[in-house]
Amino acid sequence: MASQQQRAWLVWGIAAGFFAYGFFQRVAPAVIVDDLMLAFALDATLMGTLSASYFYTYAALQVPLGVLIDRHGPRLMLAVGALTAALGGILFALATGLWSALLARSLIGAGVAVGYIGTLKLVGAWFPLQRFGLLAGLTLAAGTAGAIAAQVPLSVVVDGFGWRPTLLVMGIVGIALAALILLVVRDRPPAVERPAAEAAAAKHDPPPPEHRLSGILVRRETWLLVAVTGLTGAPILAFAGLWGVPYFVQVHGLERPAAASLTSLMLVAWAVGGPVLGALADRVASRARLILVIAAANALLWLPFALYPTLPLALALPLILALGLGGGAMIIAFAITRTVFGTAAAGQAFGIVNTSVLLFGAGAQTLFGVVLDRFWTGAVVAGNRVYEPSAYAAGFLLFSLTAAVVVAASLALARVELQHKDVPGD
Repeated sequence: MASQQQRAWLVWGIAAGFFAYGFFQRVAPAVIVDDLMLAFALDATLMGTLSASYFYTYAALQVPLGVLIDRHGPRLMLAVGALTAALGGILFALATGLWSALLARSLIGAGVAVGYIGTLKLVGAWFPLQRFGLLAGLTLAAGTAGAIAAQVPLSVVVDGFGWRPTLLVMGIVGIALAALILLVVRDRPPAVERPAAEAAAAKHDPPPPEHRLSGILVRRETWLLVAVTGLTGAPILAFAGLWGVPYFVQVHGLERPAAASLTSLMLVAWAVGGPVLGALADRVASRARLILVIAAANALLWLPFALYPTLPLALALPLILALGLGGGAMIIAFAITRTVFGTAAAGQAFGIVNTSVLLFGAGAQTLFGVVLDRFWTGAVVAGNRVYEPSAYAAGFLLFSLTAAVVVAASLALARVELQHKDVPGD
């Protein structure tokens, strides 16, 4: 038993490592915004679009990948994803113009799109049900560790070697991950048979209506979970993933490494909040009401940034930490998804819900850039646009309104949550 437990953690660790790699690639543009804007002659809107192109392919593939994972297993799909991401990473490091950079970022997003749902599928096969919330949170923590590596450590390496050589090496790392997945990861423990629903999917037998994509899409719970999950993660992905570093540099006058350090604190708190809130979600009576409380707090915590964008760093720091912790509430929505849909359609359900994280995250990055450009006064330093505190304030107000929408959606979700009980796997 001990050997199988160790193997389970090894399988999870490798899959979660790939998810961390994807998160690194997701937020890497945040610390090289100036380099990219200068290299490709971008304004804030185009910069947001370049960064968000990763999210669009990632989001577009979530549901198809969910179906493929249910049919062919996570191991194969994770390996193919790692190779695709590696190709995209290498092409991005060599890109000579905006269109080639957009193609490369899109390939990276397509490759790492399988990371989270593939890892959750492995968690469902290798670990007992009562650990699902915790492992989902730990997976998010692993991903956040990758994002943290793309902040201060990446900034230091880029300052020493340049952004192109650094990202070229990271592309090669993706090839090594693909080999490791193929060598070590297996879809389920050796003694466990393939679940009946999964075996039927592999043989192309028609699933029951409630396990079909069309059946999942028409359920009210699905769209409430989409709203709650996507809008909880969007401000974190927009701020920590792209615009936080420019905010601290332009509004507070910090150097890029110091700005990246402060932004990383939000990601550290997010990494802590994921497993803590995931474990808590396995124990509370109403997970939706827990999300409601956290979302209300998030709405209030963004307001000081919106009202006082030049907020002293001594006050901004605890707010950043609290908002990062609150972002971990996204994991609770995945736990509710597991409760509502069971394991038979897990890949598809996780894919649909995870799509919202990327779509809303991409939209938030681009929309924040649009707001900055709307309030731009024409200031330019060293060829790059400089935005006033009032421009950032308008973006932060959007984050507060986003959290308020989560409050309303989680309230509606709580009304249907009682109709479902945790069920074991197939």
